[in-house]
Amino acid sequence: MNISDVIAGIRWIYSNIAIIISMTTAIGAFWKLRKQRELAITLQEKQEKAQKELETYKNELAQQNEKIKHLNEMQMANYTLFAQKKSEACIALFVALNQALECLSSSASLFHQDNTFRDFNEGDTRNFLDEIGLTHGKKEELLTLWKNDSTVAIKKLQYLQRRNRDIKAVNAIMGAATIFRRSQLYLTQTLVNDIKCFIDDCASFAYEIKMNNELMEREIFDQPGEVTDRPKKMNALWDRMNKIAVELKEELKNCES
Repeated sequence: MNISDVIAGIRWIYSNIAIIISMTTAIGAFWKLRKQRELAITLQEKQEKAQKELETYKNELAQQNEKIKHLNEMQMANYTLFAQKKSEACIALFVALNQALECLSSSASLFHQDNTFRDFNEGDTRNFLDEIGLTHGKKEELLTLWKNDSTVAIKKLQYLQRRNRDIKAVNAIMGAATIFRRSQLYLTQTLVNDIKCFIDDCASFAYEIKMNNELMEREIFDQPGEVTDRPKKMNALWDRMNKIAVELKEELKNCES
């Protein structure tokens, strides 16, 4: 290539510089537009993807909130049911313990307005024997004795009257013990221990009274001090019952809170 060719090339470039610049500009603009379109498409895809992820997250969050709400409702319902059952158990236990102590107090009392049976006729005697639940055979035996020797029959009836009080006390304490065992789930361990000891002491006292009365009936009882101590023992049991009542009231307050 000689100098003349170079000069000719420069002249061509110079003469076509506008076209070259225009082409370069057009190519640049096209490239820029293409990149802008690609960027717009990419941005749109990212926005759509982000929107889908946001919707998915919202749905998952709503489902999770629904589960939490349902769980809270179940827990509240369970607590309400537990509180109701606990309230019922405490009230039933209080009633049973009071009833047991009242029957025990009647059994232990040294003063009773008992029937003398002296103004009873055969019908009255039959009704009394029905009330205490005597067996048919024993009932007929006593009614026959009533006809033949009313004095001896009256002594037997008075004994049955005392024994019936003792049996009622034992049965009431056993009933309270059964209700207590069913109620332990709802009570504090301290209260469980207190009531268990209380029922055990009531049962021991009831058995002691029953045995003493039987021995006195057979006229072989020689420990009158144990009989005269009954009011003192009963007062102590009532004091303990009052403390248990306070504790049961606290349990009921806890149900309401």
